[in-house]
Formats: sequence, structure tokens, C-alpha cells
Amino acid sequence: MNIPSYRPNYYNLDDIAVTQERIPCRTTQDLHMMGFLDASEKSPNLSNNHTLELPLWVMLQQDERNPHFEAQIPDIFSAAYKEIYQADANFVELGALCKFYYELGIYLTRYDVTNGVAEMLHSTAQERLRGLKDLCQNVGNDSLNVASKFDFNERLLFNEGTKTNKLLDDWLQERQVHIKSTEIAVNIRKRKRSLDGETQEEQ
Repeated sequence: MNIPSYRPNYYNLDDIAVTQERIPCRTTQDLHMMGFLDASEKSPNLSNNHTLELPLWVMLQQDERNPHFEAQIPDIFSAAYKEIYQADANFVELGALCKFYYELGIYLTRYDVTNGVAEMLHSTAQERLRGLKDLCQNVGNDSLNVASKFDFNERLLFNEGTKTNKLLDDWLQERQVHIKSTEIAVNIRKRKRSLDGETQEEQ
């Protein structure tokens, strides 16, 4: 299963897309001739404590010893949304809120001093994965509508889950299924043949 890692990867297009997400922030000092960063700002300069939205990659590339901006946690990770997730996480359309909900949340944990974002991600994923597993086993004609409720990683898991479940059903019903050996099993057989060849040469 080719599921992308949460670990940042410079050459990963999905990771690049995550860092393009705009997050709220505020300036920590007066910034001269930087007013163009805020489309609603008429002044050519940005004053201290000015609020605006910037791509995540801008925050990640800052000099930590002298940052120009301070990241703020988006509303979708606020306490108000936490109550919604706790009430019924499966009802929330994460894909509509943020296409890369989990990936973005993991990046934002570095700016969250309360650790609330990490707890929210864990509890939300734990609850939604149960529902996702059930949906994979009961795929109907509305599977496309169901998938639209997922964020990027949940959609990948849903697609892989439905494929795996279909292969299992076909195997249980004795349909023609080509079961492939796992990469670990293939490597073990190759190593065994190599060792057997070395043993015969020694003899």
C-alpha cells in the first residue's frame, strides 16, 4: 500500500501542497515595504501585531532567532471544533474543511503550546477510522459521495480498503484471484536460494 508518510519530504508533491495552505498569523515587528503580503492592506508597510494569512511554507522558512511572523492556530483546530468532533467525528466533512487536515495539523503542532491540536488529531482519527473501516466493507453506489467527506489521507485509506476488501470477497467466493507474495516473503526466498547456492559451492 503506497500511503505517503507524514514526514516532510522536499520531493513529495503532496507535502508541497500541504505547505501551500494559508494559515492565520500576526507580525511581530514593523515590516517596511511588505504591505503587498496583505491584499486588503492599503499601506505599503505592515505594522506590528498586524493579522494576515500566509502560506505555511513562509512560517517554516523563518529564522527562529528573529521571526517576522507568529503563527496562529486556524479555527478548524479550535476548541469549538473539538466539541463538534467529539460529538460525532464521522459526521464532519473534513475534506470540505481542509483537504490536508491531518498533514496540516501535524505541522501546526510545533506552534501549539497547549498540545490541543495533537490530542484533537489523535481522537478524531481514532474515531473516524472505525467508521472508515465499516464503509470499506459496505461499499455501495454512493461510494463517491462518501469519499468526498474524507481528507486526502482518509481517501487513500478508503480506496485501498475497498480494493483489499473486494479481493478478500473474491477469494472467499472462490473467484479467480492472483494472490501476490509480500515483499518480505520474496526477499526471504531470494536469500534462501543465495545461501543454498553458496553451500553447494563449498561442497
